[in-house]
Amino acid sequence: MQILLVALGGILGSLLRWQLIEVLPTLSFGVFLVNQLGVFVAGYVAFRMKTTISQRTFWITGFAGGFTTLSSLAFILHESNIASGLIYASISLATSIIILHLLKGKAKS
Repeated sequence: MQILLVALGGILGSLLRWQLIEVLPTLSFGVFLVNQLGVFVAGYVAFRMKTTISQRTFWITGFAGGFTTLSSLAFILHESNIASGLIYASISLATSIIILHLLKGKAKS
């Protein structure tokens, strides 16, 4: 059952990522946005919701895993000059950490 949850979540996440990136003005903005939204979804499910293992498997491993994209991030960094690539990577990582910190900080104990 877990493998089906990962597969279904991954399919939905990947398709939504593709749709969002298609309508956004640039690849780098689209990748940044989907990665941050994916971090938010995973963090929200992990820190703010009481979930079953099956729900976490679907949303975090499946959906957020399929929605986010390290390979596209790596491609953008490869195509950038070193300075702009480092800035883009630093902002992406810092924003992700801030999102998780804010979500965890508001979690109910």
